[in-house]
Amino acid sequence: MNYKWEFLELFADNQQLIEVCYLLTGSDKDKSVSSQGLHKFSVGTVTKDLDNIVESDLIQWIEKDTTQDGINLIKLGIENQLNALNNAKKVDFPWLAGTFTIE
Repeated sequence: MNYKWEFLELFADNQQLIEVCYLLTGSDKDKSVSSQGLHKFSVGTVTKDLDNIVESDLIQWIEKDTTQDGINLIKLGIENQLNALNNAKKVDFPWLAGTFTIE
């Protein structure tokens, strides 16, 4: 499983980062699932002033802040969705089944 974090917006107060709007995409073989959300950092997670933050800092902090008991909750949701997609059988819309047109 491959993951890619993107940060869409940052929210700060007096040069202190408070929240991020993120988009996390997980891909496995030929399928991908994305999750967008707003995350408010726990006190003490962000360790740099806003002007000194780089993207790798954001990734490190959000992964740390959203992991409980060794499991990242955002990634787990994406993994569950991908597993559901891989196990699902594609079907037609029921209201379209058996319809035809005469020309």
